[in-house]
Amino acid sequence: MISIKNSQGVISEELNEIKKRSIVKTDMSDHLETLFIESLSVKPKLVVELGVKKGESTFALEHVAKLWGSKLVSVDIEDCSDVSSYENRIFVQKDDIEFAQEFEDWCKKHMIEPQIDILFVDTSHLFEHTCQEIESWFPFLSNKSKVFFHDTNLKDIYPRKDGSIGIGWDNERGVIRALEKYFNTPFNEGKNFVDLRNGWLIKHYYYCCGFTILEKMNF
Repeated sequence: MISIKNSQGVISEELNEIKKRSIVKTDMSDHLETLFIESLSVKPKLVVELGVKKGESTFALEHVAKLWGSKLVSVDIEDCSDVSSYENRIFVQKDDIEFAQEFEDWCKKHMIEPQIDILFVDTSHLFEHTCQEIESWFPFLSNKSKVFFHDTNLKDIYPRKDGSIGIGWDNERGVIRALEKYFNTPFNEGKNFVDLRNGWLIKHYYYCCGFTILEKMNF
């Protein structure tokens, strides 16, 4: 766990590692620094990552977890166990909806409090599946939680902040549409926006396939 005395230097070193990783252009590269900074401020005890792939989000989340001594639980239907060597990371190879049904018992078995401080969602990008993820995983969120959704502006071709482009696919607005259903309001995912709905602060970035952050507001 990070010490107060050395916090600024240690965090700067970790942030530099994130910036180095971001140089390689991917569909997540523009969001790694945001994911790290936004997660760092939560001081999480439990981080849950739904969707791992090549470990881009894992890289940012494990750096946060190392600083605060957090547990990192990564879930994917494919074997992504080798993308991280962080000692407090547990990889679960399973459908995330199926895993959610047994999450509370699983946490008891692993002596983990089933209160998620950071939830990262980057799985199928399909509407129905994302709706199920919201329904299945949101009940486990802590009072200080933040939730990150990637691919909230997924298109056949997507822009990055530096003007370069990448190849995506049309998911028929699956992820952002699921958020529209949850909040019962339309969103314009083609632009950056900030909104406040139902006790959540919502921040959205349109570039690099879209990245939407939900932060619980405790008034």
